[in-house]
Amino acid sequence: MRRGPACRENAVKFTNVRLVGFKSFVEPTDFEIRDGLTGIVGPNGCGKSNLLEAMRWVMGATSAKALRGEGMDAVIFSGTSMRPSRNWAEVILTLDNADRTAPAEYNEHAELEVSRRIIRKDEGTQSLYRINSKEVRAKDVQLLFADASTGANSPALVRQGQVAELISAKPQNRRRLLEEAAGVTGIHSRRHEAELRLRAAEQNIDRLDDVISELETQKGALARQARQATRYRNVSGDIRRTEAMLCYLRWREAVDAQEKAAAGLSEISGLIEETVRVAAAATTAQTDAHAALEPLRLAEAQAAAALHRLTVARENLDDEAARAEAELNRLGGEIGRLKEDIAREKDLREDAEKAAEALSLEQGELASRETSEADRLTEAEAVKAKAAAALERIERAFDEKSAEAAEFEARRQTLNANIAGAESRLAKIANQIAAFHDERKLIEPTPEQARALEEAHAKFAATEQAVHAAEAAHHRTEEERAAAEGHEGALRGPLRSAEQSLTEIGAEREALRKVLATDDSDEWQPLIELIAVDPGYENALAAALGDDLGAATDDAAPAHWSRLGEASGEMAPAILPPGIRPLSDFVRAPAQLTRRLASIGVVDPQEGARICAALKPGCRLVSRDGDLWRWDGFVAHANAKTAAAIRLEQRNRLLVLERDFNAAEAGAAAARQTHDEAANALKESQASEREARQLFSDTRRALDTARAALSGLEREHERAAARMGSIDETLARLIEDQGETEAAHRGLIDDRAALPDAALISEALAAMRDEVAAARTTAGEMLAAYNDIAREAQMRADRLGELEREQASWAQRSQTARDRISELETRLSEAVAAHEIAEQAPAEIDEKRGRLLDQIAIAETRRNDDADALATGQQLAQDTDKAAKAADHEAAEAREARARLEAQAEAAAERVEEAASIANETCECAPDELLSVAEHKQGKDIPARDDIERKLERYKRERENLGGVNLRADEELKEVGERLEELGVEREDCESAIRKLRAAIGGLNREARQRLLDAFETVNANFGNLFKRLFNGGQAELRLIDAEDPLDAGLEIYASPPGKKLASMSLMSGGEQALTATALIFAVFMANPAPLCVLDEVDAPLDDANVERFCRLLHEMAQETDTRFIIITHHALTMSRMDRLYGVTMIERGVSQLVSVDLTKAEQLAAAE
Repeated sequence: MRRGPACRENAVKFTNVRLVGFKSFVEPTDFEIRDGLTGIVGPNGCGKSNLLEAMRWVMGATSAKALRGEGMDAVIFSGTSMRPSRNWAEVILTLDNADRTAPAEYNEHAELEVSRRIIRKDEGTQSLYRINSKEVRAKDVQLLFADASTGANSPALVRQGQVAELISAKPQNRRRLLEEAAGVTGIHSRRHEAELRLRAAEQNIDRLDDVISELETQKGALARQARQATRYRNVSGDIRRTEAMLCYLRWREAVDAQEKAAAGLSEISGLIEETVRVAAAATTAQTDAHAALEPLRLAEAQAAAALHRLTVARENLDDEAARAEAELNRLGGEIGRLKEDIAREKDLREDAEKAAEALSLEQGELASRETSEADRLTEAEAVKAKAAAALERIERAFDEKSAEAAEFEARRQTLNANIAGAESRLAKIANQIAAFHDERKLIEPTPEQARALEEAHAKFAATEQAVHAAEAAHHRTEEERAAAEGHEGALRGPLRSAEQSLTEIGAEREALRKVLATDDSDEWQPLIELIAVDPGYENALAAALGDDLGAATDDAAPAHWSRLGEASGEMAPAILPPGIRPLSDFVRAPAQLTRRLASIGVVDPQEGARICAALKPGCRLVSRDGDLWRWDGFVAHANAKTAAAIRLEQRNRLLVLERDFNAAEAGAAAARQTHDEAANALKESQASEREARQLFSDTRRALDTARAALSGLEREHERAAARMGSIDETLARLIEDQGETEAAHRGLIDDRAALPDAALISEALAAMRDEVAAARTTAGEMLAAYNDIAREAQMRADRLGELEREQASWAQRSQTARDRISELETRLSEAVAAHEIAEQAPAEIDEKRGRLLDQIAIAETRRNDDADALATGQQLAQDTDKAAKAADHEAAEAREARARLEAQAEAAAERVEEAASIANETCECAPDELLSVAEHKQGKDIPARDDIERKLERYKRERENLGGVNLRADEELKEVGERLEELGVEREDCESAIRKLRAAIGGLNREARQRLLDAFETVNANFGNLFKRLFNGGQAELRLIDAEDPLDAGLEIYASPPGKKLASMSLMSGGEQALTATALIFAVFMANPAPLCVLDEVDAPLDDANVERFCRLLHEMAQETDTRFIIITHHALTMSRMDRLYGVTMIERGVSQLVSVDLTKAEQLAAAE
């Protein structure tokens, strides 16, 4: 038996599995795994397969569907009618590591305990993995078992139905077994990861190219922005000075307005005092007039109140008279009603006495009939019982006879149906025998078919040799293409760097050319355009000449350098102190500047102040940084670079760039030529590779065509042979079935003839049926008579009880009527007495009304007099109110005028404060310092505000015309340059990574292809050996089909059991297919043996003979390897061949339990006894 390179004899050993709350194993359950064969048995649905799923789950299975669940929480015990569900489940797998063959990080432990716990939470489920109580990742557990040649998806864990899936699977799907045996699943994963990284690197290069292009454009823009920033700062200084002058003018105007408002306030104060005095006198007169009104209002109110009280008293007296009359009428009506009620109650009392007398007579009559009815009821009950007993006896006899007749009839019908079925089966068998004879004649092979098969074999062998030659040529061109691709990739980086350098230098050169280009609209060319200065002395020249550099050299220009500036060579050394080099040594300028440059010396910044005292009139010193010392004592230290210095530096930089551009252009051309040569060589190698690949593909297709033709002919030949053999077996079986069916048909006819006559049985049943009907009629009549007598007795007893209740009711009614009459007579006496009193009230009320009318007339006269006096006082108060209101109005107008002046003063003060605040915000100084900020000279007239505002507007417009100005342009320009350098380095790194990834992908493909072919040879050899052992002969082989590349090919199974020809597995019988698929599974397993093998009902489709072969192979494999086997089975023969058995039971519905029996120990004990 051949084993793969990954086989390890001393791998870790599985010793125990513990389940807690996993599916149906709710109680803690330990399953011991020992050497040899361990069987698991039990009825369907008891949870045997849950043990296999628990092992796969603890090894890191992630697919809930593969564990027969909709979600991962399906592995948690879901509860039964007797037990609640659980919120967690755990499986613990114990491994023996005594040989220290586990990964290095776990080899310090002699025993490894791997556990997985799942917890159900509101937001979902969570799985926790542990190795020896230390929490780890799922990937760590998967790697641990992968290193032990097993795992959740190991081919050694054969689940229920996997053999059938392998039989019906397509060849492409069967290749997965070969990949697992070869161990190329990890290679596929690494290749996919490398391809993803390759695509990401290529995308990164594209993004880097975009960023580099964008940064180069940004670099040119920043150069222009730096020049704009200088102009922006100059204009901002002009705006600050103009804003300071404008703030001063606004502040001055606000101060003048504040002083004017203060003068107006002092004038209005005297007018307010006079109007206030007049208003106070009018208010006093108004107060006296209103004070005299109060006694008049009081007197008028008292008179009106007295009149109102008398009027109310009169109205109350009228109401009292109306009430007295109404009471008199009410009492008269009540006396009439009481008399009618007394008469009605007397009638009711008489009716109750008559009804009680009638009820007593009826009660006596019913009591007299009670004795005679008791005797009649006893006699009727006895007759009813006798009739019921006779009916029960006759019905029992009829039921027994009916059952006997039904049994005979059912037997007769069953025999008739069986006889008809036997006759139908005999006819069907005869038709099948004739059809099979006809089919066998049609499928017998002809000599032409045999010759076609031999020609197909020869063509396939020739095509296969052509494929090998084309494959060798393809591999050679592929290696040549890879070498050319590497060479071209190595040259692409230098070319890109040279082109990038050329682009950067060209962009900077063009930007400087645009910046230094002179305006064609200028009539006179400035001096600065005619000067060349040594690098580093730009600031010195700008500090020495300043704005003079803008003058022209043409005598016609308004400002120009004349020929007077020219000087002879011998005059220059005598102007400057000894040892001082003139600026003319570093500057090449027109002759007009000779005298000026000869009078300017260049010194170090530290020595300028010392040498300054020795200068002659008209001379000056400058430093390279831009410091200036003049002969008359004026000193200007270096500050920010001037526009002239910047322009001079840019001109020098442009000269350097011109030289660098020419050199970069030559280097880029050379790199491009070298790269183009390598690219052409790559194209040629790629064309050669394509031609070789096409030739290889064509020959593979031709081979596939030849193989398909050969396979088709072989399948037809094998199918015909297999079909003929199958027809012969079927004909023999049909003839045997025909004889057995004829014998059974004769026996059925004899059984039917032995049955009794059905007509005699029917006549006896009819006679008994008439007797039952007569007995039922008699019993019904006796029952009806008894029920009539009992019903009459019950009705009489019910009527007597009802009569007693009615007598009590009429007695109660009579007593109630007597009590009601007594009460009504008492109320009638009281009503008559009250009516006599009410008849005296109207006369007393008329006497009171006369006296009250006299008092009302006197009160009305008094009230009218007081009202006239009040009206006179109110007119006087109104006149004083008008006078006071007029005086208040004049005083209010004066106060309003003062308020307006105060508001104006406050507004002026606010404007003063606002102007001061604006001055502080805008110029950061007090108002009296604004003139200093505006650089306004003392004694000079202050300009008008309108002129200042127009000037400020012009400056702001000029600054706005500059647009957005980037004041950090210089710094950003430097940052962009550094960023471009970094991106260039990153791009080179990406190109290097792409080359390495392409080489790695090619290497992985070659390694996977070679490992797959090696595994194919090993598995094919194992498959052939195992097939012979299972079938006691024959032969079997595996073939790669449907693709030229083994990585994409399908796996087809061909086998020939003893006595049969080689054919595809699909043409074999069901048992042969199952046994062949089992052999393939074991062949893959033997290529890379695992420490544990679990087979779930693999023997289900096998007959007893094949099960015997299967068990024998298991014993041999258990002895040849260190693998421990667990077999889940229903077959008694498999159970008998196990070393030990575990039984899974479900005594309680939904809850699995485990029991064990060690058969080996049991045999030893039996032998000892």
